[in-house]
Order: sequence, then structure tokens, then C-alpha cells
Amino acid sequence: MRLFLSSENLGEYPEAFIELVGDNNKLAFIENAKDDWTLDDRTAKLQEHKHQFRQLGFDVHELDLRDFFGKADKLDNWLKDFGGVFAAGGNSFILRRAMAQSGLDKILIKRTKDDSVAYGGSSAGSIVVTPSLRGSEHGDYPDVVPKGYDKKIIWKGLSLVPFYVVPHYKSSWWGEEADIMVRKLKAKDSRHYKLRDGQVIVVEAGKIEYLK
Repeated sequence: MRLFLSSENLGEYPEAFIELVGDNNKLAFIENAKDDWTLDDRTAKLQEHKHQFRQLGFDVHELDLRDFFGKADKLDNWLKDFGGVFAAGGNSFILRRAMAQSGLDKILIKRTKDDSVAYGGSSAGSIVVTPSLRGSEHGDYPDVVPKGYDKKIIWKGLSLVPFYVVPHYKSSWWGEEADIMVRKLKAKDSRHYKLRDGQVIVVEAGKIEYLK
């Protein structure tokens, strides 16, 4: 299993993601956590992200999970030649719904465990692979449902890791939400990592590396 979990984009360790993905630089990039944004704003951010990853040598292709809602087998086949998948930040609940409706959640569980693909996630992309989305509802608004999405809130994460991630810790724009999330996790004695913007967690072959 190869996972790269960040607070914001690739943080201060882009080389760690490059190394994690390895020789197959074909990357599926997911921007669905921002499907509640206006089309112009979403498109602008997507182009910014694609440029960033291309500058690092990745062959980037957008994976819009809405194109695969109800078509999990088609998505599984589409992903077969990719070395990496990266999910950008935004609303964790929207991203989790998109993963469920497209079948990407089950595909990622299978493919990360058999080590046929590396997964990277930023903020929401990190939260969804933990055991639960509980705690993130104070900043991510679970009741926001874009067109074409199921209304049911999915609280269960993919459980690719046995710990929780708190992104944007001590940031100027999501710091209060992060503090609430930390308090809730501490109250339940849940193992968690507080990530400041720039910090990263790398999981490889059972080893967890906290890059500060």
C-alpha cells in the first residue's frame, strides 16, 4: 500500500509523491470535492492543479467521477493503466459520495491493498481514506449536495489507514474547524495526526512517515 496524505496540495514534499508513484507517471486527478463550486472557479482550479503536476513530470488526466456514476466496472477498466490517483481538497462529503456512486471507493480499497496503484489526497482527499468523516462536518457541510448526487450522507471512510487526519491545523482560514475536529477526536481517544499546511503523511508497506 502506498498513500500520500497532505493538508494542502503536495505540501512541502512533492518529491515524496513522485517517489511513491514510481515509474508509471500516468496520474488520474480528481477534483470532485469542488463540485459545489461554480463551473468557472472549478475549471480554473483544475487547470492550476494539472499544471502543477505536469511541471513535476506527471502525465495528468482528469478523472471526473460523475462520468462513472453507476459504472464501476467501466471505471475499474479505465484506471488499469494508471500508476497514481490524486484527489484534491474541497468538501469531504461530496468527494465521499462521488467515490461511492462511481465505485471508486471499492476500487481503491482493492488496488491500494494489492499495491497496483498509489493514492494521494489533499485535505478532503486525505479525510475520506480514514475510518470516518466524523468531525469534519463543522467545515465541510454534509448537507451540500450538487446536482446528480445522492442526498444520503456517508459518514464511513475507506479505512485505508487506522488513524484520522486533521488538515489545515493552525491555519488562518480553517484553523477553528481543525481545532473542533481535534477536540472531538481526543474526546473519543481516536488516534489522529494534525497536519499544518505543508505537512504530509506517507504510508508505504505498513510504515507511516510523518513529514513535518
